[in-house]
Amino acid sequence: MSQPYEAPLALLRWAIEQAASSTGLDESAPHAEALGDIADGVLAGAARLAREVLSPLNAVGDAEPAHLGAEGVHASPGFRGAYERFCADGWPAIAAPLEYGGQGLPLLLGAATTEMWGAANLSFAMCPESAVGAIEALSRHASPALRAQYLPSLVSGTRTASMCLTEPHAGSDLSTLRTLAEPDAEGWRLRGRKLYISWGDHDLTSDIVHLVLARTPNAPAGTRGISLFLVPKLLTRSGAAPERNDIRAVSLEHKMGIRASPTCAMVLGEAGGARGWLVGELHQGMHCMFSMMNHMRLGVGLHSTGLAERARQLAVGYAHERRQGRDRSGEQRPIIEHADVRRMLLGITTLTHAARTLAYTAAATLDMARDEVSERSASAARRAALLTPLVKAWCSDVAVEAASIAVQVHGGTGYIDDCEVSQIYRDARIGPIFEGTNYIQAQDLLQRKILRDEASELGALLGEIERAAAGLPPAAQRGGALREPLLRECAQLRACIRGLLVSGATDTELTGVIAYPLLQWLGVLAGGWQWALTARRAAQRTPGDRLAQALLGGADFYATHVLPRAAAHAASVAAGVLPEASALL
Repeated sequence: MSQPYEAPLALLRWAIEQAASSTGLDESAPHAEALGDIADGVLAGAARLAREVLSPLNAVGDAEPAHLGAEGVHASPGFRGAYERFCADGWPAIAAPLEYGGQGLPLLLGAATTEMWGAANLSFAMCPESAVGAIEALSRHASPALRAQYLPSLVSGTRTASMCLTEPHAGSDLSTLRTLAEPDAEGWRLRGRKLYISWGDHDLTSDIVHLVLARTPNAPAGTRGISLFLVPKLLTRSGAAPERNDIRAVSLEHKMGIRASPTCAMVLGEAGGARGWLVGELHQGMHCMFSMMNHMRLGVGLHSTGLAERARQLAVGYAHERRQGRDRSGEQRPIIEHADVRRMLLGITTLTHAARTLAYTAAATLDMARDEVSERSASAARRAALLTPLVKAWCSDVAVEAASIAVQVHGGTGYIDDCEVSQIYRDARIGPIFEGTNYIQAQDLLQRKILRDEASELGALLGEIERAAAGLPPAAQRGGALREPLLRECAQLRACIRGLLVSGATDTELTGVIAYPLLQWLGVLAGGWQWALTARRAAQRTPGDRLAQALLGGADFYATHVLPRAAAHAASVAAGVLPEASALL
């Protein structure tokens, strides 16, 4: 049996400091204070909860998933007690607004805790993460009355939340959704079916806030006619006991991973209509929901980074224990002494660090964007918009790769259900799929965040990457291997984008083919950017700083074993449209 997850506090602290420094967040007095001594206590407390409470339940939930009973969905054994401890310690409130009972700490600090929850127990972590997105959506778009009624309880954790988007016939394309919301004297009545609703029902709390996308009578066609509604599980009236709203889970999906997270098929309106209240303006549902979705997409990147870290820990631990082959004296040696195993482990390690620092940078950028008094808030918002699809897609792909390599390090043992790394691999596979598939993220990145912007923000990001690379020592010195190839790849990507600005804006076939390899190309470069920043910081430490010296070696490994992938992605982008090979399909 593997040891519980142990948060890599030194690396988390490094990533927080690097993100705060590179975004300028450490120059803001309130944030600087929170990222100092306060952060140390928060990180230590989160690490303790992850190790002692959440991690031991990970295998339990995989073996005994949530199940549907006569009264609703029952969570896996131990999950309710874990959630009560989670709330008692104040974790739902860590980055929530002060006016609703939150602690108001930076999203950057919350990013580290989010990574820990995902690493220790992804199924559990998905429940409070939905509430984080709901808090953001309601804070921005709900009426004062709805905010006053629901936000304090979401912040305290006495209510949880779910997103109700997908329908049996409408997946990523929501333009054809059929759930209907009709007005009445008290508000709205909703009828319809929703599918794949994470934590759509459970017994961790008595009430759940469902944010439901629906169409109103005579609404415009397509996504322009969609509105957002708050539909609670329980209806509360003054002086009366709470009563069940007309929304319920009718079945649970049986899944390859995240088995303890109940994925519900929901029905609204079996008994006349589920009571709901409009959030935001009529027919602005997609705009309101994206406030939630963008936070959820960052959450996917952070959870995925946590899974990559857990896969790394399990693989390194096994490689130290497993003995295979013999040294010159005839003694069996641990497999970590085999060069190819070390190559695989360093691949996981350097990809995980790149994903972590990139995701934390996105969180810090969001902090800057939310600072209304900062002159940099508008530019930070543009940068956050560019980084969000990249973090969601690239970090989740990194997690799948890291988990796959970790299974390989374990050999046959890793393919057995009893081995935790097998569960990590299955759990990680959802990351590239939900909250908008990675292909959708690639389309969003290329079409909306690059071409529509005429590559203005991408150009600014490439400029930062080039400055970070130019500040590295020559290749002959430790930590300098990234310098020239990173500069070269940035120049090639700039040239590619210049060509796309001429042809790609109108050629949808071209953008459809190249969007995903272009996202991967930029992801590898962004990872190199983060490693360049790491190498520069590490070079300033004393020679006796073991972590800094190890990170310098990690930067060189990324340069020689990961950054060369950029050339392959560039070649795919340069090839353009697909060759005619439909007969093979």
